Amino acid sequence: MSTLCTLQNLTLTYPHKTIFKNITFTLNEGERIGLLGLNGHGKSSLFKILAGLIPPDTTVPPFTYDKSKGFSVFVVPQELPILEGVSLADYFFEFYPEFKAIKQQLDEINHKLTSGDGDFDSLISKQTHLYDELNKKGEDRIFNSYLSYLKFFGLTDYTQTMTAFSGGEQRKVGLALGLSAPHDLILWDEPTNHLDLDTIDIFEEELLNCKKTFMVISHDRSLLNSVVDRIIHIQNGKIRSFVGTYLAYLDFLKEAQREREKELDKLSNYQRRETAWISRGARARRTKSKKRIEDYSILNQQIRDLKDQAHKQVELNLKNLGRKTKFLVQAENLGHSFGDNKLFSNLNFKIARGDKIALVGKNGVGKSSLINLIMGTLQPTEGVVRCVDNLSFGLFSQKRESLNPEETPWHLIGEGIDFVISNTGEKRHVTGYLENFLFTPDEIKRPIKTFSGGEKNRLQLAQFMKHAQDIWIFDEPTNDLDLETIGILEEELRSYEGALIVIGHDRTFIENVTDKCWLIHEGGLELFTGGLSQAEMFLEALALESDLKIMAEKKNSTASKEKLSYKDKQRLLVIQSEIETQENEVAQVKAKLASFDYGVIDKTSANALLQLQQEVATAEKKLEDLINEWAQLEEKSS
Repeated sequence: MSTLCTLQNLTLTYPHKTIFKNITFTLNEGERIGLLGLNGHGKSSLFKILAGLIPPDTTVPPFTYDKSKGFSVFVVPQELPILEGVSLADYFFEFYPEFKAIKQQLDEINHKLTSGDGDFDSLISKQTHLYDELNKKGEDRIFNSYLSYLKFFGLTDYTQTMTAFSGGEQRKVGLALGLSAPHDLILWDEPTNHLDLDTIDIFEEELLNCKKTFMVISHDRSLLNSVVDRIIHIQNGKIRSFVGTYLAYLDFLKEAQREREKELDKLSNYQRRETAWISRGARARRTKSKKRIEDYSILNQQIRDLKDQAHKQVELNLKNLGRKTKFLVQAENLGHSFGDNKLFSNLNFKIARGDKIALVGKNGVGKSSLINLIMGTLQPTEGVVRCVDNLSFGLFSQKRESLNPEETPWHLIGEGIDFVISNTGEKRHVTGYLENFLFTPDEIKRPIKTFSGGEKNRLQLAQFMKHAQDIWIFDEPTNDLDLETIGILEEELRSYEGALIVIGHDRTFIENVTDKCWLIHEGGLELFTGGLSQAEMFLEALALESDLKIMAEKKNSTASKEKLSYKDKQRLLVIQSEIETQENEVAQVKAKLASFDYGVIDKTSANALLQLQQEVATAEKKLEDLINEWAQLEEKSS
């Protein structure tokens, strides 16, 4: 296994915070690495350093970044830049500035050639050189791979802009960019955020099949355990490297924690004896060696170090108003449309006290709309939703609408006073309350805009859990949360006795906290008392039924092909051979173009080059027309 890169003596500090302290590690070709760590502890910073986007601190000995020959990095960020007026096809070139620059030069040359502006020979020579540059860099291959992945993920209109896409569709563009990238190291930052479960399954399969080296930041434990073979864990400014799966690493951590606890117990017992000896005062100290007193100081430091390693965890407390009514919500013949777009109709369901429901379905089927209908923030176009009097909802939204970026956590949570007062009368100091969510006294006075995505999510949890509610609704709660906080949230939701609804794509999280599943499918609502796994079995059965139907249709294809006229049937018999002939024609003219002598370009050879380029375009257009004609005939016959 060859080495891709080695980072040595890496230190990175921000005001009041050390991110990395003199760390060293190596990445090898073919590794599939999961990058773990608490939010705000340096995962995204490490990505930026690997990509050369930020410099580390100047240190002695100095930081070094040794790379293999031609080493390159491609980053797929959590949020893709939204560019006005840039089509999906052209968006690709925003990530390949060298291609974009060459394309712009070619556009200028073509304009001059068309208008007769400039020296013809010079322009042709420059055009030839630029096309040669694109070929050497593999632009055509990479771009076509990108378009192929877009189509694979259901994005087929390449003229659309990113502004027209939902969050899930934008993530699919990111997947296409990352999977088509030819770079040595691909860095994925939360790639499955906003994606539906079907797309995540497809992405997971693509990662398993590809041979690329990658590093992924993800809270999706199912994805991590399926695709990674090495873990890098950032903790307290250091990194721990572990070769193995995510679940194997968790087992390792549990064993390490048990060993730390044993060691801490042993040292604590010894500390008590030594403290008693020290407390006996000067007489005891006179009769014992000076070294024993020095050892006592070392012992105290060892205990402090062990306690630091057992770092503080988020403390969550989800409160319920304690309503005794059995059924809280009832929907009858519920439906909703936006104009001509009907999301669903004839939905009938009840939500009871203690229900823990997973709401799933593909992106765009109406999950968020159904939640708004239940909460009463959206009025249905069909049917009715009935709630008990004064029903209280708590909504944890993935959009973070409640966070003012200019505000501080102190003002957000305290609302101008020093105490958090819940709707049940419970009172706590703002500083102590926010410490439960791992915010230091310095951090709670910083503007929210300076926090990472995960820190903002923790802050929203703090705001969200101030008050007791009848029904808690979590919309993509695990987005941007670190795995440790997700685990704690899971434990809290498992032990919670009230009603809750979870919209999410994190399969492990959903299976661990819910026991019922609502699936929005083909305009209806399927209710499963067996949870997500039962819903997945239902979808698998539907897929099998669809496959069997297709097989049955193929068996009866003779009858169905009678739809074709005699002329169409005869055409279908010969068109495939015409396609093969035309494919050979395209290959031949492309071979001529590839073997063209660019050594000397004069007017005669330039005209010959233009003629060859025109022949290639004509041959490819004819092939495309034949394929389209064949596809239409096949569709007509099926």
